[in-house]
Amino acid sequence: MSELAANSWQQRLQRWWHISFQCSSTYIWVSLACYLVYLVFYMLSIGVMFKTPNLNTYLMAMLRGALDTSLMAIFCHFLIRPYLKLKLLPQGRYGSNLFGFLLYTLLLGQLLMFISLNLADLTPLKELDLRHMSVQKADGETMKLEIGLPILQLIGGFNQAVMFWLWALAYVFWGTLVSKRQMQKQMHQAQLQQLTNQLNPHFLFNALNSIRALIYEDQDKAAATVTQLSELFRFHLQAHLKPLSTLADEWQIASQYLQIEQVRLEQRLQLDLQFDEQLWQQKLPTLSLLTLVENAIKHGIAPLPQGGRLWIKSRPVANGWQLIVGNSCACLSSVHGTRTGLKNLRQRLALLPGRHGLHIEPQLDQYQVTIELEAGSLDLSADPQSQFSPTEMELHHVENADRR
Repeated sequence: MSELAANSWQQRLQRWWHISFQCSSTYIWVSLACYLVYLVFYMLSIGVMFKTPNLNTYLMAMLRGALDTSLMAIFCHFLIRPYLKLKLLPQGRYGSNLFGFLLYTLLLGQLLMFISLNLADLTPLKELDLRHMSVQKADGETMKLEIGLPILQLIGGFNQAVMFWLWALAYVFWGTLVSKRQMQKQMHQAQLQQLTNQLNPHFLFNALNSIRALIYEDQDKAAATVTQLSELFRFHLQAHLKPLSTLADEWQIASQYLQIEQVRLEQRLQLDLQFDEQLWQQKLPTLSLLTLVENAIKHGIAPLPQGGRLWIKSRPVANGWQLIVGNSCACLSSVHGTRTGLKNLRQRLALLPGRHGLHIEPQLDQYQVTIELEAGSLDLSADPQSQFSPTEMELHHVENADRR
């Protein structure tokens, strides 16, 4: 047990060390700019504190300011930033974790203040010792201030902790903006990849062949299928405009795809839809549902001669909700996907704030993917025209069965 604990701590330290030396060029330049601004304000404060500061005073202030600013930068980069990236930001929990972070920064503030106070013992910096200050009144009288070391340590340590909080707040805000841009980029790449998959010659060949056959059997149904195909393309072309969509919007585009595949697969595609009505306005990454549905049909049901069953479920769980997409599959199927869509979707979920996940459950004769998301505010007053309910899809499925 002790060996396992030692290995766990070793892995944590390695991750901590790795994050400390893994940073973008933008972060380096912004940190350098903040360093210079902090140093300038430090120098200006020296000019206010001393009535007639001379060159020697400014040189000592510059040295003291460089040391204090460097210590602040080192603490923020090597001790605050890894804590944020490992503990606070990925888990998205700001309850007990936030309390732990506040306590952690308070201790670091006291440590930084202790080091800063002891810098005054260096010979060139004794004049800037905060423990021995004097104030000159307007009448020229000088009053000496003696501040006890414990009080100065506590007050100064708290002030340093406040600086840590401000830095952490700015870093989290900046990190949120960067994550949002990355998520939009990932979403755009996923949209292009998904569009390529859906518009590949095999898909177009199957869809157009189905429409061609319907022209002689049911012209109205052929026209409706062409409309569904154009609607599917229109949704694809507009998907890059928003990184997140409601479950209702996701079902609307997925249902268009299912209706086209229903024409091709006919009785080989059996649908089992179980949606919780209160979850329609919950948010998830755009094209998530279509990605899972397309994978289920392309790699699971379509290769089976007898077809199979596709089930889509949404259900609330503790602290969130789940979207489940599963399908029948052959245990020795020769069709294997590249898992590019699932990998891309997992990355996009990781970029979202909060705790989300994607779980794959392969079994002997079925394959199921579950997306777990934190619940947002339920807005049931959305525009009903933007919703496409399971009942409508089921009715369409029954209508197709009657016409065959």
